[in-house]
Amino acid sequence: MSTLDSVPAGPVGGASAGAEPDPAAARAAMVARLEAEGSLRPGPVRDALLALPREVLIPQAYVRRSGPGEEPPRWDLLDWSAPQDRPELLGLLYGGASVLVQHDGEALLGRARGTRLGASITSMSTVMGLTAELLEELDLRPGLRVLDVGTGAGGDRRGGLLGLR
Repeated sequence: MSTLDSVPAGPVGGASAGAEPDPAAARAAMVARLEAEGSLRPGPVRDALLALPREVLIPQAYVRRSGPGEEPPRWDLLDWSAPQDRPELLGLLYGGASVLVQHDGEALLGRARGTRLGASITSMSTVMGLTAELLEELDLRPGLRVLDVGTGAGGDRRGGLLGLR
């Protein structure tokens, strides 16, 4: 199943229904999963991923609400500033799949949360396992930084910075 056809993620980070999710627990679970699948090993990349708050770097993300083949497709933009979106958004950010960040070429700043109909997703993040493997291949050392500037489909130009201590 592709990211675009996936079902919405559930609560993560030790959050039960109605409880505030725990981003640190969600990061730790993602890192443990990456280690278990062999994409990540102990060292500076692991430490940086444990410290990197993806909910700050990607405060909004789309989830598909319509079924595969259902027309028009229906997308909901989740927003970290909306407490009711946080459990599902953390599931998307730390679940390992691509995170859908742009719909129909829209501007990435100033978007209102809510439903979009039709069109398609025009930018998404790289799958976290691949990102971890690539960072490991760089053999990074403490004190170095990696800047990712829109290396995906080109629609998301915000980029990201991973600092190693």
